[in-house]
Amino acid sequence: MQNKDTNLENAKQNFNGIIKKLETMSDAGKSLHTVEYLIFKTLIKLGKSLLLYYINLLLPISETEFRENNSHKKIASKGIKKRTIFTIFGLISFERTKFYLKAEKKIYYPLDRLLKLQSGKFSYRIQDWVSFGASDQDFRSSVSLLNRIFSYDLSGMQSERIASISSRKVDDFYEYAKFEEKTEGQIFAVGFDDKGVPIKGSDINREQDSKAVRLGKGQKKGVKKHCTVSVGYSFDAKKRTAADIVDNLFREVKPEKSDDKTTENSKWAQNKHIRGFMSGKEDAINYGFDNILDRKKEKDAKIVVLIDGDRGLENIVNQVAEQKKIKSSIVAVILDFIHVTEYLWKAGNAYFGEKNPERIAWVKKQCLLILQSNLTEVIESINNFMAEYENNLTKTKIFQKVLTYFKNHAHMMDYDKYLKQGFPIATGAIESACGHFVQSRMEKNGMRWSMSGAQKILNLRAINKNDDWEFYMQYYIKKDQEKIQEIYKMVA
Repeated sequence: MQNKDTNLENAKQNFNGIIKKLETMSDAGKSLHTVEYLIFKTLIKLGKSLLLYYINLLLPISETEFRENNSHKKIASKGIKKRTIFTIFGLISFERTKFYLKAEKKIYYPLDRLLKLQSGKFSYRIQDWVSFGASDQDFRSSVSLLNRIFSYDLSGMQSERIASISSRKVDDFYEYAKFEEKTEGQIFAVGFDDKGVPIKGSDINREQDSKAVRLGKGQKKGVKKHCTVSVGYSFDAKKRTAADIVDNLFREVKPEKSDDKTTENSKWAQNKHIRGFMSGKEDAINYGFDNILDRKKEKDAKIVVLIDGDRGLENIVNQVAEQKKIKSSIVAVILDFIHVTEYLWKAGNAYFGEKNPERIAWVKKQCLLILQSNLTEVIESINNFMAEYENNLTKTKIFQKVLTYFKNHAHMMDYDKYLKQGFPIATGAIESACGHFVQSRMEKNGMRWSMSGAQKILNLRAINKNDDWEFYMQYYIKKDQEKIQEIYKMVA
């Protein structure tokens, strides 16, 4: 076995060595960046020596305690076994005694138990660092900076494996962990949206059209599967007028930029919580409502639902709300107003042409009418357009599509009431979260996911983006240790 005194002597030599080196370098007037890097590299060596010193301090303590606690049982020593761990100071190896309890027919490593070691090669701290990087970057990039700083040799495949292991407890964490209560707004909002994730065709029993770099007409490089994202937050009512919204939308007078999300102040949303589910809409909607209900301390607190017009989402929202018996708490299911404006631009472009300035005035007027809950006048205007171009099939189809959209969603378009009650009317906070949450990580160039692999990274990404990382890692280590202690437990 290695000697703790040897480890301590190595640490002292590293420290004394850098002092002498600094004195020599000072005579030569070396640059600061040269010196700081030398100090850093020496500190890494020093850290490794001190870590081994600490391990060897605990070695006799762990074995003595084990023998004392099991003095009434037959203990057999099975020799000295080496263990290698990848720590933040690099690879370390140490030896410890392997024990066998005959009555239980179990193997024990007392030192591993006392040090609360993980089951695999990578220390919890390395798992933390690598997984955090992988939640934001592709697997290779997630370790590139660590490799450069610490002279590691971690690969993208190792990053993927570590992230996969670290993600295992996310569902349990959000279901069972106790969170510090946060100050919430008066009203709660929850919204849902679908975003495509490129999936390996073989993972869902489909083949991509072609593996060629250049595809033929109508061919697709890969297969996409919807990830349904749930975003919940609270807010304080903020009353606005229809004119406020219209002035904000048209302040630049750039209709092609009408998807501007500033109609809803991003700072309005408090304690935004996001999750993504590859398993489908129902799981996401159930989770979204459960999250709000956990946070809603007052039974009569209002809930507002925001969706983009997807009838499938709306139907499941209604079903889940019915199942959870919370329909009385949902005071509004609101159609995203930005999607409404997009349909108005379709009609305006079809009637006036894309370069006719009159279309801006028309769209602005219709926006104002809709925000005042005068949808009937808007429908009448579009009906007049359709009558005027009844012989133009292309334009008629566009007008009919717009009319159908408005008629199908009229029950979610009482914007005059929503504005007077201070509710949000756009899914900007939800869509921006979805885009950032899903697309910026899951759709990087050339990425193709397995369904399970995509869900694991979405889980870690939720921990990251919800600012729960430190709390989650504590929970993850605690639960991992509970599992390990079932195998390597001290027997009283």
